[in-house]
Amino acid sequence: MILWLDDAEASNRSLTGGKGASLAQCRRLGLPVPDGFCVTTEAFLAASRSSAVDGQTNGMHPLPLPPGFESALLDAYGRLGRPAVAVRSSGADEDGRETSLAGQHDTVLGVSGAAALLDAVRTCWASAFNERAAEYRRRREITEAAPIAVVVQRMVDPAVSGVLFTRDPVSGAADAAVVSASYGLGESVVSGHAVPDVFRLSASPPRILSRTMGSKETRMDQGPQGVVTTQVPPAERNRLCLDDDQLLRLLDIGMRLEEYYGCAQDVEWALCDGEVALLQARPVTAFAGRAGSAAPPAGPQSMRARAEELIRADVAEHLPCPYPLDLRAAHRLVEAVAALLSRAGFNPPAPEALLKGDADGVIRLHASLPPQSLWGLTRLPAVVGRSLRHDPMRWRQEEAAVRRRLSRLTRCIDRRAEADSATLLRLLDQAVDAAAHVLHDRYRNYLVPLAVNRAVTMRLAAMAGLGDGVQEEDLYGDLSYATAAANAGISRLAERMRSLGLERRLLQDGPRPFLNGLDATPAGRKLLAELHQFLDDYGARAGSPYLAFSARSWRERPEDLIGLIAVQLRGMNASARERTEIEPPSRPAVMQDVTARLPAPLRGCWHRSVARQRALHVGREGTLYLIEEFFFQARRVMDEIAGRLVAGGVLEEAEDVVLLYDGEMRRALAHPTEVGLTNLVNRRKNARARAREAWLRSCGATDAVESVGSRPADRLALRGFPSAAGRVRGRARVIIEPRDFGRLNAGEVLVCPFTDPSWTPLFSLAAGVVADAGGPLSHAAIIAREYGIPAVLGVNGATARISDGELIEVDGSAGVVTRMSAMAEPSIP
Repeated sequence: MILWLDDAEASNRSLTGGKGASLAQCRRLGLPVPDGFCVTTEAFLAASRSSAVDGQTNGMHPLPLPPGFESALLDAYGRLGRPAVAVRSSGADEDGRETSLAGQHDTVLGVSGAAALLDAVRTCWASAFNERAAEYRRRREITEAAPIAVVVQRMVDPAVSGVLFTRDPVSGAADAAVVSASYGLGESVVSGHAVPDVFRLSASPPRILSRTMGSKETRMDQGPQGVVTTQVPPAERNRLCLDDDQLLRLLDIGMRLEEYYGCAQDVEWALCDGEVALLQARPVTAFAGRAGSAAPPAGPQSMRARAEELIRADVAEHLPCPYPLDLRAAHRLVEAVAALLSRAGFNPPAPEALLKGDADGVIRLHASLPPQSLWGLTRLPAVVGRSLRHDPMRWRQEEAAVRRRLSRLTRCIDRRAEADSATLLRLLDQAVDAAAHVLHDRYRNYLVPLAVNRAVTMRLAAMAGLGDGVQEEDLYGDLSYATAAANAGISRLAERMRSLGLERRLLQDGPRPFLNGLDATPAGRKLLAELHQFLDDYGARAGSPYLAFSARSWRERPEDLIGLIAVQLRGMNASARERTEIEPPSRPAVMQDVTARLPAPLRGCWHRSVARQRALHVGREGTLYLIEEFFFQARRVMDEIAGRLVAGGVLEEAEDVVLLYDGEMRRALAHPTEVGLTNLVNRRKNARARAREAWLRSCGATDAVESVGSRPADRLALRGFPSAAGRVRGRARVIIEPRDFGRLNAGEVLVCPFTDPSWTPLFSLAAGVVADAGGPLSHAAIIAREYGIPAVLGVNGATARISDGELIEVDGSAGVVTRMSAMAEPSIP
């Protein structure tokens, strides 16, 4: 069940998988492959048979170790010297010429010790059954999973690492190899966490054609507790990480591999003490934009595929990279929406099947729909009809009733310090359940009717001959609703800050120092009183409203609000935006224009439809803010729980509680002396970069993530959904979370993972918007159209592929973002 890479049989794919067989062949060629061994597919098959006998479901339980396997594995590990090792899955169907399964099975880096090695092997085995690999196979019509081998190699400690393509992966040109490189472990390049240096090489004769410097802001290295991410010093960022001699040595290895295999190669490598180590080599399965690509041709999607795509897009926008503690609340929200869908005759996925977390705190979306019954959909008209009969003009009375419930809950939570553990958990559940109840009513009473009403309104506009000239947001310009009121309040605070003479101090000191010194002057105390009043009214607004525990509101982190005010002040001070606009959108007087053009019998219908749509919009925005209020109360309870866990020695820091799953948190609260969570928390901290990548992949961003570094051609044109018309050119400002808001300057293009209502003030300063998630009907699209700036949304991996400060052009009409810096910047000679 163990084969060393130097063994003759190790090059047999059926025994060592695609990765293991390739590495064995590379060692036979005399290439510099780190020493190691393979756990063969025979061990996996024996474990699977034992699992089947025990009645376990594949992937749901760790596979049992076959008799004699543990001693054989540990003997091999001892022969290797018991160093830190890299443990990689090697499927028998991996790394072929037609399909690579790249990234579908698991890799565990920096494994030390016998117990950790056994766990890592089980993790690799289990990845044969994960949803990610299953979805990959389903899309490529691969009927079943092949057996998994596991490669165990001595862990390298590289100064530089990356990827080599022996042919240009975009054009497929045979005489243009591409190298992508950055500092530290290659994981930062392959996963897209660093913007690498990119080199184009010619094999005949061997020479460097061009050099493009990447930002290389972070690096990943092996630390005592696992892989850690650190900042790269500015001096190292501002120089190329490979010299010509190193590049030519890499090229030589690549050409030897291509000659041996007879096809283009995708090679992962590392540079250790000046020497190249070959970590992986596999055939390139497809070239972008080239005839004959192995990628499946685009074609009409099935209804099920479209529905799954809609789920992925919606969840990616509303739950950006949840933490473990967010998972149960997310399940409760999904359950609330699923209840409505079930009544309508749909068969929605179970919340626990839709969102799953693993032992490292990595959460993935599994947007696979169960079979649907056409007979069940006969209930749909009745459910939609009930939704349409709801009167949105009753929103104020409904809001008052919910706020009474909120007030009762708040009074109980105000006494949380006196509560016992059981009471704290009950209050926590009440807050989350209340948020889920509001979400259910939000869909039933406002979102479903709004979708129907919007169709009627737009149909009437089309009958008036305006059609595309009318946008939904044109109907809300003078409307008072939660988000508009909050944004107006921010503008008033900005004006007040200016009138009190505090503007310069804020812009010079920054949000946190400014806040700390506010009570030192009479003007500061006046502003502080008004700030507290605003926070009482709108302070539950959070950067990610559906993340119950990892998000933080303005009340909890007022420096985020002050950062927004700084953005407003800079916008007021900007004499002109630094942008070139083409096709500026017009703002017609919609009501008057449509009324004048419609036949008289339809004018009353138009006015009633618009009035209903405006009322539905008020309820839609108001329900979202109430959800944020309940989650704010849930976090107050959780902060009390976290404080008790710290006091009991269970956690080192209160903020670490978000790295625990709900069940772990409850067990730790009930039995603090029996639970040791320090190692678990540290492991999950180190896995956060991998967690973000895994989340993006599961939300459909696989191609985008892989193209950063591992597909190093860095396509100049990135595509997404055309979401707000117009075209603009400006410097990209990558904003990942609310604490970064203050970095945006007038005339820059906002590049972000998503937006929600708390991001709205940034739109007054931005020249355009590009987002990883979202679409034409999402919040970012609506607000961008309101502000008359172009937006391209759903650009998978935009925040990783676009460098901060890079010159880009955003074409919101075509849905294209062009990286002008990559086109215009000369190569480094």
